[in-house]
Amino acid sequence: MSKIIFWGIILIAIIVIGRRLYTYLHNNAQSERSVAVLVVDKNYREFMGQTHQQQTELPPPKINYYVTFRPLEGAEERQFQVSQHLYEQLQPAQTGTLVFKGSRFIAFEMDS
Repeated sequence: MSKIIFWGIILIAIIVIGRRLYTYLHNNAQSERSVAVLVVDKNYREFMGQTHQQQTELPPPKINYYVTFRPLEGAEERQFQVSQHLYEQLQPAQTGTLVFKGSRFIAFEMDS
């Protein structure tokens, strides 16, 4: 029974690492694209940190920031993780140029 659990954990680890490696290689193989977009939505997700047994206070939550962009010409909406600084600057209905490579966010340049 313990050998099955051990090999199950190894198999899951291989699948997770393989998926991340595939995504990394796939993104690197893509060309960088620039698209005129509209900012559609903003949201964030909080993740609670882990505490040690001797620690009495909870650590601050980790927050990931996401922005959804809609191309001005026809394609489907895409959501990217962005920095907190950019998240705070952007507002829904703003337009600009989105630069991305595969599923990796590169930059957003706001229209003036």
